[in-house]
Amino acid sequence: MHKRIVNIINFIRGQEPRIPDADLFFPVYMQIQISKKHKLPTTFLLQYDAMTREDFRSFFLKEHNDYIETGVWLENCRALIEKIGLKWKGRRGYDWDWHVNIGFLEGYTPKQRIKIIDEVFRYYKSIFKEYPSVVGSWLIDAFSMKYMVEKYHVKGFCICREQYAIDAYTLWGGYSNGGYYPSKYNMLCPADKKKNQIDAPVFRMLGIDPIYGYDEHKYYRGEGFEGCFTIEPYGKPGKDKDIVDWYFKEYFTNDYLSFSHITIGQENSFSWDSIKEGYETQINKLIELNKKGIIFFEKFSNTCKNFTNEYKKTPPQTLIALSDWEKTNLKSIWYNSYKYRSNLFLIDKKLFFRDITFFNDEYKERYLNRRCTSWDAVYDNLPLVDSRLWSSDIDNCYLLFKKEVNNINTETENNNLIIHITFNDGSKGKIVFKETAICFYNCGDLLYSLGNHSALENYKVSNQKIEYRHRKCSYSITIDANIQKMDKTFFLIHSRKNMKIIF
Repeated sequence: MHKRIVNIINFIRGQEPRIPDADLFFPVYMQIQISKKHKLPTTFLLQYDAMTREDFRSFFLKEHNDYIETGVWLENCRALIEKIGLKWKGRRGYDWDWHVNIGFLEGYTPKQRIKIIDEVFRYYKSIFKEYPSVVGSWLIDAFSMKYMVEKYHVKGFCICREQYAIDAYTLWGGYSNGGYYPSKYNMLCPADKKKNQIDAPVFRMLGIDPIYGYDEHKYYRGEGFEGCFTIEPYGKPGKDKDIVDWYFKEYFTNDYLSFSHITIGQENSFSWDSIKEGYETQINKLIELNKKGIIFFEKFSNTCKNFTNEYKKTPPQTLIALSDWEKTNLKSIWYNSYKYRSNLFLIDKKLFFRDITFFNDEYKERYLNRRCTSWDAVYDNLPLVDSRLWSSDIDNCYLLFKKEVNNINTETENNNLIIHITFNDGSKGKIVFKETAICFYNCGDLLYSLGNHSALENYKVSNQKIEYRHRKCSYSITIDANIQKMDKTFFLIHSRKNMKIIF
């Protein structure tokens, strides 16, 4: 498997009720021309209403070749829902509706999801003479993923990046980047036990910013930008040549575990004028990196197949930013394994965990066996530290190193990520991220604040164990140190010389 991978994934709708006069064909035409000119492996995912349009059908039948592939973008539209005998309940004038209870599989019962999937796959095969090998959507429930893998042998999926309450979609507490085998109970959770594993990887889309993508505008000190911090070509970061250079530098030249991966591309709901600058800037930069052997372009289906061939269980992956495109000296290190994810963050000599999330592959997503009845949807995992949601102007959530820190740097060894720390007093320590534990060496005491802990039902501390409860699911971690309770939500962890957090 190539170790620094770029997937170009563009997804295509056949209608855009929010912009009735939008030219949905021209952006796709231009994306194809760029791929043909440079012979770039590119994946186009077609929504059902795009497949029903003659211009898209004939175009992709003509352009289908060794480096341009098609797959399915699985959102619902009126034609699809009425085809399987259900009533379309979209808003007036919306024959495609982005509300979850209308436009996504989660808005339907499991039996109805099967009918929707069967019709989409039937129609796709009637055009391309084979079933799609890859499927994408902002959200795909675990029941539907499992069904598509078992019946249609789908090789992999792509879903939305991490985000909280943007549009109608919250995906909070999953793999920050790369690919994982999902649990049959929760598509956002990597499987631990083989019996719970769906044997097709899920990849996160849209190249999230490893620094600003979590707390969004909390640390951003610039002006004139209120959008999402991703590599998407329509947004400010995705257009700015200096920021684009920074993205690819941090994604592909820092230490990483297993492999480094990013998807670029954009849906055709945006006009070509709005994405041209960013799209061409990114493609041209990546072509340079490809010529230097730094990155490798792949069709998405090949990445999925190679992942499956190389990994039988979800491997650890990282996303590391040791510089900051705003030049404010922020550093952010994301580590993901099948047991947990974490984000180590350095700002103004303060080193702390912004996020630690526990993965339990039997923790059930909300829409596994019942439909989503609201316009928006939430996917999550089990929180331990969440500075985004549990912090306020009064109380902050963190796992903070008590000593001030001058600098950090990274290395990898034996499939572990090692963080070397230089403290302000001249002493040195290190953190080793392993798949089932975080190990601390000569790091001093830590301060653990739960902030407003709004997502927890309750928690308790006994001996070296902290037990939590979230959405009626109980879970715990072991910390081999003395945990001193300072008040209701604040703890001092006396780490001695060495200690571990065991998941």
